[in-house]
Amino acid sequence: MTTEDGPRMVREKMIVEYPADTRLSQSSTTPGGRSSLLRDEDNHLAGHSVLFPADDDLLTRAEAEAMLKLAMAGAAAAGIVVTAAAVKAAPYVRKGFATLKSKLNRGEPELADEASGTITGSKCRASALRVASEG
Repeated sequence: MTTEDGPRMVREKMIVEYPADTRLSQSSTTPGGRSSLLRDEDNHLAGHSVLFPADDDLLTRAEAEAMLKLAMAGAAAAGIVVTAAAVKAAPYVRKGFATLKSKLNRGEPELADEASGTITGSKCRASALRVASEG
């Protein structure tokens, strides 16, 4: 990606690589700009930086950190929402389990199969016991 600034100027997005104990020099011709020259702590010339073409898809470190922070904030918000929903639903879930437990403790409901004329459930067991004791 290049843009033209003025009659003979070209701007191009680049990745700059240089040693951590150095810094880029201030440009002597463009206010606010940087030069590829490297300076050390004492402001002595320390060498040149290396420039690489930047892909438009390439994220800078700051952009990657910002995206990571956003993702972490989203995950935290989702966790808070899920926790709040669980706390709000807990009494209803407890009541449902208590109702289910009491139904299971009462025994099987007595069901009659009208088509076959058979009785299922506790009446079926009682009938089988009565027949066995009579016979």
